[in-house]
Amino acid sequence: MIHTITFILVTAAAAQAASSSNPYIPTDISSGCSSFLSSLNTDTDLASCTTSLISASSSFGPGGNYSNGASKAAVSSALSSICSSATASACPQSLITGKLASFYTSCGAELTSSPSAGVKIIYDTFYSLLPLLSSVCAKDDSGDWCVLASNATTDAKLAPAVNIASVSRRAESGSQTAYMPNAKTINDNNLLFLLLKGSLPKAQLCTTCTRNVLTNYISFEGSTNYAPGIAQSSLMSGQSELYQGVVATCGADFLTSAVKAAGGLGQGSSKGQSGALSLRAGGLFASLGALGVAVFML
Repeated sequence: MIHTITFILVTAAAAQAASSSNPYIPTDISSGCSSFLSSLNTDTDLASCTTSLISASSSFGPGGNYSNGASKAAVSSALSSICSSATASACPQSLITGKLASFYTSCGAELTSSPSAGVKIIYDTFYSLLPLLSSVCAKDDSGDWCVLASNATTDAKLAPAVNIASVSRRAESGSQTAYMPNAKTINDNNLLFLLLKGSLPKAQLCTTCTRNVLTNYISFEGSTNYAPGIAQSSLMSGQSELYQGVVATCGADFLTSAVKAAGGLGQGSSKGQSGALSLRAGGLFASLGALGVAVFML
């Protein structure tokens, strides 16, 4: 199936701005929280982690070469880069969890007692980066990329709403324009969970890919506390509905069954796809780029 409309959420071409005018950082927050967020802009470890993600996904954002679709060769190239061992080495879990701990120390009030929507979105980009990366790189039992799995029912319903309007623009001082992912669009469509919904038919829901994706998030959450509570997440609150739907439709043992990932990270096939990039893959590339940009361009 050929999809000519890609789920566009953000561009990876946003320019860095001085912390005093940076549109990614809310102005109505504590000085300690603001200073912490500003310090991320010069963090060389984060820069190393996000550079490859931004580079690999930039062509799938607004104005990119593939904002309206891409060839299988382009998809394979992006996946090979995003899912390479070099990317995994540059983004160790210890780096992200360390930043999350510092984030909560510096911005605890903004995340819990006096929540700031802007700060929570930034926190969510950090928190979801690794499980999303694992999900983008997940494969089914045949060794095919899960992001290229066809879901005609979901794709058909989403297609009319998928366009450039899914991107939020924020003006910066000067001539540059910054793009931010539309959190509502991401959350409402469960984009970080590969568009999976608990209401999907059993044949589409009870798959190895569903199990791998949910396991990626559940495992990360088990080792890294999500400060505000998942139900309060700006990007991931749909996880509860998805989990409940999976248990009800696939059975209580579905998520605890042993799964042998086919191929792991790295090269994979894209058989069964033809023509332009699928809605799912395009959206995930754009979203992953969005997280990379939001983490680095603070």
